[in-house]
Amino acid sequence: MRVVMDDAGEIPAELVEKNNIAVIPVNITFGTEEFLSGITMSHQEFYEKVKEVGDHNFPKTAQPTPYQFTEFYRAILDEGEDEILTVTVSDKLSGTYASAEASRRELADQGTFHLFDSMGGSAAQGYIALEAARMAAEGVGTEAILDRLQTMRDQQVVVFLIDSLEYAVRGGRISSMQSTIASLLKIKPIMKLEDGLIIEAGKVRTHKKALDYIVEYVHERVGDRSIHLAFIHAGDPDGAVELQKRAMPKLNASEMITTEISIPVAINLGPGTLGIVAIPV
Repeated sequence: MRVVMDDAGEIPAELVEKNNIAVIPVNITFGTEEFLSGITMSHQEFYEKVKEVGDHNFPKTAQPTPYQFTEFYRAILDEGEDEILTVTVSDKLSGTYASAEASRRELADQGTFHLFDSMGGSAAQGYIALEAARMAAEGVGTEAILDRLQTMRDQQVVVFLIDSLEYAVRGGRISSMQSTIASLLKIKPIMKLEDGLIIEAGKVRTHKKALDYIVEYVHERVGDRSIHLAFIHAGDPDGAVELQKRAMPKLNASEMITTEISIPVAINLGPGTLGIVAIPV
C-alpha cells in the first residue's frame, strides 16, 4: 500500500522520504501567477513574496483538481503499486477530498483506493499519514489501519495563535468584524480545531499569555498520556522554540517534531501562526 497526503498536511521531509509518503501539491496563486506548493514555490520563496502582496495579488489556494489527482495516482500505479490510501485535509475546509473521490471513481478498475478525511490539517494530518505508512510497512491490514486512523482523528488536539488576522479573514477562517475588534483591543486570538472546523478557543492580550494558554489547553485535554507532539509555526522558528520550552515540562511526548506550517495553511492563517498538535499514542 502507498500512502498519499495532500500538501495541507506536513511532517519533516526526512519522515516523508523515509516512510515513502507521496505528497500531492496544492495550487497557489498570487494574482495571475500560479505555483504548486513545495514544487515550484518553497517556504522561503513564499515568505519573501508575501512581503510585497497587495489587493491585486493576495495569495489564494485551490485544492488539487480531479485531473491532478488522476495523473498523480497513475504515476503511482505505473510503479507497480495497486493499493493507495489518501489522507486529506478536512473536507469542511477544502474540496480536496471531493477531488480525490472523483479521481478514485475514474480509476476504480485500475487499483484499490481508500480515502481518509483527517478532519484536520498541518501536523495532525501529517501524523495520521505517517501512522498509516508505518503500519502498512509492517504489514498491518487495511481495516486495522483505518480503525487506528479514526481513533487518532477522534483524539487529535490542535490549537494555535493567529498573528496576522488579515490572512485569516481573507481565507474565510474568521469574520472581518472579529478581526477589527481583535485589532482594536490588541487581542491575540487563539483558534482550535473542532469537528473538522477552525473555531475560536479563547482570547488573550499578550503573546506570552497566548503561549501559556496554548500549553494549558493541550495539557487539559491529554493530561499525562503519551502523545505524538508537534510544534507548528509559520515562519517563526524562534516562537516554536519558546513554545516548546513552555510545553515540554507538562507534556509526555513519545514522539516530537517541530515543523513549518505548509504553504497552503500559512496562506489561510497567516505568517506568524504558532501552535501545538497533540495526538495520544
